[in-house]
Amino acid sequence: MKIIIAFALLAAAYSLEVTKVTGPTPPAVPCPNSLCKGRADGNYEYHYYSRYNPNYFLQCSNGLAYCQACWPLSLEFSEGCNQCLYDRKDECVTTQPWEPATTFECPDKCPHRGPHFSGNIADPNNAHQYVACFHGATVGCIACPKGLLYNEKWNACLYKGLYKTEPEH
Repeated sequence: MKIIIAFALLAAAYSLEVTKVTGPTPPAVPCPNSLCKGRADGNYEYHYYSRYNPNYFLQCSNGLAYCQACWPLSLEFSEGCNQCLYDRKDECVTTQPWEPATTFECPDKCPHRGPHFSGNIADPNNAHQYVACFHGATVGCIACPKGLLYNEKWNACLYKGLYKTEPEH
């Protein structure tokens, strides 16, 4: 009887174990720089040879194209709202117009990660921004929204650099 109870407790404890589920990486889409030809810096609906994909958006920066997936992929990009929504025709979630944050100093940290590194690095001089890298080159610095700090491990701007939502005091 003791063995059955011990086994039942062990099974119950195992079923309560929390697993880290992050989900699959969205599939890559073609993203030639020509998609940004004649476009100002900003985010746009993703069209590739007249094929529209609402679950992705095009980010243009200095003539370079970066194709981003909405996450989860069931969301759709709304160019008017500059965000991914359940349906691209939904009302915008934010009520204030988006304006890019300006940064003044941006350390050239990307070459230290090697010529194949593409991603984001914490700015060692300013926790309120991060350094964007593409193929080992520093693309620029991106400021976190006001009050958030960049967390390199989670590749996200978070409250106190740790939390998705503002902690209650």
